[in-house]
Amino acid sequence: MSLMSDSCEFVSMPDEELVNCYRQGMQDAFAELSVRYLFVIRSRCRDLYGHGLEYDDLFQEGLLGLHSAVCSYQPEKGALFRTYAGVCIRHRLVSAVRRASSDRCLQDTVSLEEGAQDVPDPETEPESLLIAKEEAAELRRVVDRSLSKGEKQVLRLYLKGYSYDRIACELQVSRKYCDNAMQRVRRKLRTMT
Repeated sequence: MSLMSDSCEFVSMPDEELVNCYRQGMQDAFAELSVRYLFVIRSRCRDLYGHGLEYDDLFQEGLLGLHSAVCSYQPEKGALFRTYAGVCIRHRLVSAVRRASSDRCLQDTVSLEEGAQDVPDPETEPESLLIAKEEAAELRRVVDRSLSKGEKQVLRLYLKGYSYDRIACELQVSRKYCDNAMQRVRRKLRTMT
């Protein structure tokens, strides 16, 4: 099997084999796993929605949990990939909700000491940063394959915090075009992953 494999080959493969393919550099293997675990991610997101994070943020965390499972799965430990992935996805989502809750609490506190040192963020450790960077790159590749040029432009500006009016002005399109593009983006991302 070549590194630039046709994704149709992956449809009939078991999950464990797809994990091996992804580890050998076949990026489409992760896309196939994302499609297979879409229901699991969505259902876990629904369970935790309303606990401090938007659904889309939870969904992205779920995808990152799946990616973490793919990267760390060890079949010799005896667990099926499906079981392991479910645990990793749930753990990632619960951690994200806890971080969001603690961030809100920390924003409401005031230091009693002048010039108090910031607590180091464990997420800035080199290994965590590298993993997060790789996961973000994979997510970008998946988005690049499924969205049109116009949808990518609208999404990019929307993620920067632009309103539909500002996006419309920036891209010289109607507000309705922006709204429709974002609806298509949401629909594609939900069906794609």
